[in-house]
Amino acid sequence: MNKIKSAIASKNFLEQIILFIITGLTYLIFVSRFGYFYDDWYLMYAAGANGPSVFWDIFAIDRPLRAIVMIPTYSLFGANPLYYNLTAFFFRFMSGIGFLWILRLVWKDENRLTFFMTLLWVLYPGFLSQPNAIDYLCHITGLVAGMFSIGLTIKAVQSKKLQNKFTFYILSILLGWFYLGQIEWYIGLEFLRFGCLIILAFREDGKFWDKFILFFKTSLIPLVIPSMFLGWRLFYFESERGATDVDLQLGDVLSEPFVFVTKVFSTLWDDTLDVLIRAWITPLLRLKFGLSKTDWLLGLGIVLLIITLLWVAHKYISENKKNGRNQKWRWEVFLLGLGILIAGLMPVILVGRSVDFKSFSRYTLIASIGTALILPLIVSFISNLKLQDIIFSILIGIASLTHYANGFVKASETQSTQNFWWQVSWRIPQLGVGTTLITHYAVAAEEDYFTWGPANLIYHPESEHEKYVQPAIYALLLDENTIEKVFAREGQDYSERRSIRTYPNYRNILILTQPRPESCVQVIDLRQVELSSYEDERVKQIASYSEADQIELSDTFQTPPLIPFGIEPEHGWCYYYQKASYARQVGDWEQVSVLGDAVFNLELQAQDQIEWMPFIQAYAYSENISRLQEIASMMSKDKLAFQQACQILLTMQIESSIKSQADRLFCIQ
Repeated sequence: MNKIKSAIASKNFLEQIILFIITGLTYLIFVSRFGYFYDDWYLMYAAGANGPSVFWDIFAIDRPLRAIVMIPTYSLFGANPLYYNLTAFFFRFMSGIGFLWILRLVWKDENRLTFFMTLLWVLYPGFLSQPNAIDYLCHITGLVAGMFSIGLTIKAVQSKKLQNKFTFYILSILLGWFYLGQIEWYIGLEFLRFGCLIILAFREDGKFWDKFILFFKTSLIPLVIPSMFLGWRLFYFESERGATDVDLQLGDVLSEPFVFVTKVFSTLWDDTLDVLIRAWITPLLRLKFGLSKTDWLLGLGIVLLIITLLWVAHKYISENKKNGRNQKWRWEVFLLGLGILIAGLMPVILVGRSVDFKSFSRYTLIASIGTALILPLIVSFISNLKLQDIIFSILIGIASLTHYANGFVKASETQSTQNFWWQVSWRIPQLGVGTTLITHYAVAAEEDYFTWGPANLIYHPESEHEKYVQPAIYALLLDENTIEKVFAREGQDYSERRSIRTYPNYRNILILTQPRPESCVQVIDLRQVELSSYEDERVKQIASYSEADQIELSDTFQTPPLIPFGIEPEHGWCYYYQKASYARQVGDWEQVSVLGDAVFNLELQAQDQIEWMPFIQAYAYSENISRLQEIASMMSKDKLAFQQACQILLTMQIESSIKSQADRLFCIQ
């Protein structure tokens, strides 16, 4: 007996090792290259400015228990995204261990399929926010707590000793309240808890009513978890955020019930297709455009390694038990899978949200458990085990390749963001307090803190107020609303997001733009507006309002902190362009010429021809016709840049002979 137990334990441990390695190969390839994404910017700025206790204020409006995770985590890791990503990976893996534990407690005979169910859930390709580990650490921590809470509930029900039951129930309840406190819409996970309990109850001998009574009895204690949480959430806690305010959301039901119900069922059907089927297709198709052939070959190599590992380790994975096998397991799996899929989506849909693989992939997290149950169930009807393995390999390969592509894209976004702000630091020594930035660059700024977060980390890392977080630099989104208010010359605005107060002003904007990824960051100055041929139309509309005077030229240059901006990039064309632009703004034309000569000596080229303007002006002042001729030949294909060069040169205070040469070189007749 001891030998048998030892063999089973050994196989279980080996399965966990395989799961760990495959999960690592899927999620850790680019982990050292991930920086800050989305909400990370204001979270890390606020904590750095006012200390980790600020998380109480930040999360008080909707999910106060998230502070329990973020405060100790920030105290341990500080602002370093690498440690958050490693922790998020480990917790994702541990959530898989918890899921496997639940499956094995309920379906003890289905070792092989429960392993693949676990693998498909941990690698599920529809959830793409794993690299956003700082903000999503609470989501993933909640998953771990939820899975182990459910497992402990089942252990309590199955345990014969009263002391063990008591211990398991207490731990289960505490973890249950904890995970629901992280993310309220995780409550759909409770279907997994009570679904497992009803499966276990209805396996017992006796009449239907006897089985139902048994289920009712075993559910009484765990019912404390969702009932007390809902009681607190609905009747005591007042959410200040619309998306999590239950009363606000339920107002739609009362005003137009038929329209609301129709919309709910339509969204549920569409989201079900997303979670069950499209997740294996859509994300990979969307992400494929960011990778070169070499990148794809590396990704396919990793997938091949994962599949090879699976096939080599296949004989060591616990096989299904043949004796005493519960033949009703397929119905159990199907009903539980379908139920958790619907239960995972409904809390999201009822508050007006839906699955979106670009921005809201997190809403697949709970529902994906249903996918991980249903797909292996369908495959199990194939009698040929080798064919089953091929199908599982394809699914796992798609999932791994999707996460590889997602990791590559996120690492590229990090690099683009870091390069942008390093260029800003080369160009701008200091920004005045109260400056309002508008940015346009490769990583779209969906919120104002995508801009003021990094800007303040470089130029004003301390809060302007002692009692609450108030950045020194503000930002506005580049959208139609901002454009209208800039045109109307509206003044200071006020915004408070999660206790962080900002005061953007539409009358003192400074535009930082990177028209395309190959361009350098360009500071728009209303005194001499220069616009790239690739410039966004929205930037063009408000370019004449951008005030470069908000740059404090007399200050020393600030060095972006290593975390999160990385090491300083190589000094290529953009470095010399930024330094030349700064020298031009302070009127040091001799320095611009020196930088221009360095550019020619290093054989550097502008990918955006408007960036030659500082050098053109400097060479015009120094009467260096040969350099002007060289630049003109390189700019010849960019008619808009030529036209602007012509206009600027003809208005400069230079010798008439130089103006004549400028007219010949740059003014197209």
